[in-house]
Amino acid sequence: MTTTSLLNSPIRIGAMTAPNRIMMATHGPRLPQARYLGYLEARAAGGVGLFGFNVGALGISPFPFGPGRTAPPFAAEPDAVPPHPRTAEGRTFYDGQIGTYRVWSDAVHRHGAKSIGQLYHPGAARHADNYQPAVGPSAVADELEGNVPRALTRKDIADLTQAYALGARRALEARCDGLELHAAHGYLLHEFLSPLFNQRDDIYGGTLENRLRLVLEILAAVRDAIDDACPVGLRLTGPDNAEGGLSLEDIVHVATRATQSGAAYISISAGTYAGLLGGKNLPYVAPGFVRSPPNVAAAAAVRRAVAVPVIVTGRIVDLAIAEDIVRSEAADVVGIVRGLIAEPRLAAKHFQKSDELPTPCIACNECHTGQMVACPTNPSIGWEVLGMPKAAEKALRVLVIGAGPAGIQCALTAAERGHPVELVERDGEIGGLTALLARSTEQADYAAYLRYATTMLGRRGVNLRLNTEADAALIVQLSPDVVVLATGAVRASRPGYTDPVAAMNTPALSGRHVVVDGGVGKHLPPLICANRLAEMGCRVTLVTQSAAPGEKVEAASRIALLASLSARGVAIVPGTRAGAFENRALSLRNVWTGATTNLADIDAVVCADNRFPGAALERAVRDLGLPVHVIGDALAPRRMLHASLDGARLGNTL
Repeated sequence: MTTTSLLNSPIRIGAMTAPNRIMMATHGPRLPQARYLGYLEARAAGGVGLFGFNVGALGISPFPFGPGRTAPPFAAEPDAVPPHPRTAEGRTFYDGQIGTYRVWSDAVHRHGAKSIGQLYHPGAARHADNYQPAVGPSAVADELEGNVPRALTRKDIADLTQAYALGARRALEARCDGLELHAAHGYLLHEFLSPLFNQRDDIYGGTLENRLRLVLEILAAVRDAIDDACPVGLRLTGPDNAEGGLSLEDIVHVATRATQSGAAYISISAGTYAGLLGGKNLPYVAPGFVRSPPNVAAAAAVRRAVAVPVIVTGRIVDLAIAEDIVRSEAADVVGIVRGLIAEPRLAAKHFQKSDELPTPCIACNECHTGQMVACPTNPSIGWEVLGMPKAAEKALRVLVIGAGPAGIQCALTAAERGHPVELVERDGEIGGLTALLARSTEQADYAAYLRYATTMLGRRGVNLRLNTEADAALIVQLSPDVVVLATGAVRASRPGYTDPVAAMNTPALSGRHVVVDGGVGKHLPPLICANRLAEMGCRVTLVTQSAAPGEKVEAASRIALLASLSARGVAIVPGTRAGAFENRALSLRNVWTGATTNLADIDAVVCADNRFPGAALERAVRDLGLPVHVIGDALAPRRMLHASLDGARLGNTL
């Protein structure tokens, strides 16, 4: 039954009325067009009232250009130099792309939602190399990519301003209901606003009013280029949180001046891509270390100062918290991305007080790795175009052995399709390694995943057997039609080395010198293990064969973990292979030079790498004449994301 919700009330933004106060903020899931449209429709049908779209490619984000131009039909290639947006050729080229974006708005309009086209230029914070120069207000390198930009000339600025105006017209032709200038996240307009990036000595630099000039000029140009009925908002950063950067008072001033100049709303989204500059610790896609919505205070300060709606985004995944934000008048609209990636029907379930649990976002940031969007708690993400799982043609008795993420997801999916499922786990709890991580790390909210999984297994009728060791006798007793082995990985033992699970459950190691051998691992395990042991009070040295630990970890999560390691005094030894551990001494070998050394006074060495597939039962099952499938780490040791995907894919095909 539908109940009263402040989030579910309409809101007027300029001349546009959004049906409710939940916005899927602008982001790039990197999906092919057909799949992206399915992705959008699932969330529009799921109750989202307002969608943000990146339409910067309509003549803004490709600006400026290096020497030369690429002739059609190849001008749209990623490494091409497209035509200048103010030339006749450029107008024709970008006008020809409008249809690609129009269907985005059409997809959400079918469900009554509104769309806002975000006009965006990355400036020096360009995360993919298009073989052209990066640009910015000054030749100040981007904090993450290290791009040293070409400082925009006055002519460049004039051209860019008109490119924004032309892009705005195209966005309206693409049937966007509103527009947004992006001045956050370390991108171009944020760089002009912030003295950390803007070191100009002309009318676009120096005082705050000068640094604000470009934003106001572009706002005026865009307003002049479009219908007055179309609202134009400003996505604005929060405070820079670094010495010499933008203060909260500066942000409030910018918001006030922008609204006085015609901005129809202000959207607060603080932080940069990885949160590095000047010791700043807030990436805009905040990982699980950030527990509460970090931008609400800044949004509330802006809302007190302006007479237009304020949107706030950043680590908001619980709509009860979102209701409190709106009810307390800290903001008028709540922007969400990751929560809606994990649960397309998040809004509808909340509005209707459904007894269906929303699939939780655990803030692991697997959806923010620069690749096609993915989510370990929602393995169907990006495939909404296929619809719901189809009921099985024939119900099979399915036995899943191992209740880690792979086994859980396989059991849930198979049961949803009508198969009776037995899930056997030798431990006294579900989750496998995620159960340990739920107790030992804040890198992600694994506990929320385990609570959800426990409830859903019960609701879907999965018969869960804990503290049960699976063997051939049990398999015969249960008489399944098919067996799924999700038994995880095993670790090869090394003389004197300690298992990481055992180490993280050994309080007696506190105060001892512990070496974490990260081996060739480039993802989370070495970082999480070292961080947990340091948190327990150990003196920790992390040895890794990589040039730097965690090279494959999502940028914001990696920086947050490295910052935690640094704060806890963890010593990192890169490019080094750990060898024999004898008489409290560990032999080390440099992987580049071959030089050997010894590290003395070591109390324990923990091996956080060295995992191998653990499907020991496979032959026994085959000997029983039963079909058997191996998934997750038992198939090949990987991440939680891969395990969940394995489980869902198999569950959908049984």
